[in-house]
Amino acid sequence: MKILFMGIRDDERPALDRWMQEHPQHDVEATTEILSADTVGMVDGFDALTVQQVIPPEPEVYAALQAAGIRQISSRTAGTDMYDIALAQKHGIVITNVPVYSPNAIAEFALTSALYLTRRFAQIEQKLQHRDFRFGGLLGRELATLRVAVLGTGSIGLQTARLFAALGATVVGYDPYPNDAFTEVGQYAPSLEEALDGADVLTLHMPLMPATHHVIDQAALARLAPGAIVVNSGRGGLLDTQALLAALDSGHLSGAALDTYENEAQFYRYDWSDRDLGDPVLEQLLDREDVLMTPHVAFYTETAVENLVVGGLENAELAARTGTAPSVVSPA
Repeated sequence: MKILFMGIRDDERPALDRWMQEHPQHDVEATTEILSADTVGMVDGFDALTVQQVIPPEPEVYAALQAAGIRQISSRTAGTDMYDIALAQKHGIVITNVPVYSPNAIAEFALTSALYLTRRFAQIEQKLQHRDFRFGGLLGRELATLRVAVLGTGSIGLQTARLFAALGATVVGYDPYPNDAFTEVGQYAPSLEEALDGADVLTLHMPLMPATHHVIDQAALARLAPGAIVVNSGRGGLLDTQALLAALDSGHLSGAALDTYENEAQFYRYDWSDRDLGDPVLEQLLDREDVLMTPHVAFYTETAVENLVVGGLENAELAARTGTAPSVVSPA
């Protein structure tokens, strides 16, 4: 089978090389190009496709894939909001993801981000840069004294809850599809609103779909405890950025850690060091001392990269051969 490996990063090449050595019956060609109307012609002559990207393919890409005989897109991601799944299905294309590649990677990052804010690392660093060794403004909070709301208790949210609970936090969760294992470390709230009420830390791990777009808006943020922090290592569109900025400006929130941003696609994974971003909201977030911005790297560990590469290739081969795979994604 010929597999086209699109959007390859340098860190993926060792895992790809190992997989190819273990599966010599398959011919894999890699390219840094991502799937788009300009590049879809590259699939000609291939049987299967695996991709890694955050920029959505144009609508005409799905018809072009169908015409080329490609029946699947294997995304080397957990989230698939960049794809029009209904349109893909209309053209006989199944989309697969890698839903469980390393929950611990993102959970560790969420916990670390929360600690960065609650223990005031930004303020500590700023003071030391000015050789100011006084304690003023550095009083922190211990997680063991805080109420943590975990929205989305799948594999990532569950592991995040476990880490917070291990440090003594009171963990409350909300998910329309409860996970029995979550009750070992936290308690489910009957509703989203009750999960938010009085929470000192909010950490987001829900998928992005029409029903969850801006699920955290002005009203939701107002339910958090005064001085609360928001951690988003899920999807940028879950959070209304303007509402977040207003809550920070008012002092209702003391900080936010954002590994995702709702308009990130054109920025993240690209070098903008010599260009004007042209996005005043992103500029404001980057400039704020009370916001920790990271470029969608919560997942980014050696373990996760290996699992994403292997999962993406195995899904591509299986779906191309059988027309389906265990991780086929359905329309929202």
